[in-house]
Amino acid sequence: MMRLSCLSLSFQNQFKAGKMDIFSYIRQCRALNFDGIDPHMRDLGDANRDMLKRVRRQALDNGLSISSICVTTEFGRSKEAIPAEIAKARQAIEAGMFLGAPICRVFVGSAPSPERAEEAFQYSADALRQVAAVGADLGMLVALQNHSGLTSTGDDMLRYHKAVNHPNFSLLLDTGHFTGRNGPNGPKREGHTYADYYRSIEQVAPLTQFVRAKLYQLDSAGKEQFIDYNRVFNILRGVHYNGFVSLVYEGREDEMAAVPRGARFLRSHVSAC
Repeated sequence: MMRLSCLSLSFQNQFKAGKMDIFSYIRQCRALNFDGIDPHMRDLGDANRDMLKRVRRQALDNGLSISSICVTTEFGRSKEAIPAEIAKARQAIEAGMFLGAPICRVFVGSAPSPERAEEAFQYSADALRQVAAVGADLGMLVALQNHSGLTSTGDDMLRYHKAVNHPNFSLLLDTGHFTGRNGPNGPKREGHTYADYYRSIEQVAPLTQFVRAKLYQLDSAGKEQFIDYNRVFNILRGVHYNGFVSLVYEGREDEMAAVPRGARFLRSHVSAC
């Protein structure tokens, strides 16, 4: 059974304007009939124990699972910065464990320059292996999300999966950040088309325990204009995916208007699975 959650960054403008905090975000997710919340570390303040206790209780009182914990890491840009990035990931894993999240999302980022891409791949794969070991020690799966840079295609993701080679390491599927898709955000590579884009989704889908469903431009019914979600959910059904699909809104429309439409749109797909 697929379930629907919402990444807190879907309301990032509300957070930035001081109109929403982590607690009103949880209440909003309940009002929109989500099954879970998907908090980013930056929306948890300093993630002290008192804050985490309150978040956990608020989620429980609203009947919401904590579907994941996510942190923005950058293992490719600078080899010298890796220890600090691993420490950042550890903090997120510890916070997620307290909240009861089953999985921690990390990014690998980009190489410092195109000519250093292979070097960056090697040291970032080693960094991911170290984070996976931290997660194994603490009790949480670590998953790499495709997000442009060194993870722009399904082939890139499978290469990391093979190179990291750790039982506590997995891949998180982001429907927005593979090459070949039209529209805003996401990586662009000359010659790549939607055929490459959907192939990348097909490559990662059998290995993932978590899906992020990106929404950029919605029609009046909440349907996404740049991604064929009928096709995406057919791929997920084809691999018997049984986990959370997390709504991530990255469009220009007011979030308080767009996210509810997007939630209803994705719910229609999730409920049909």
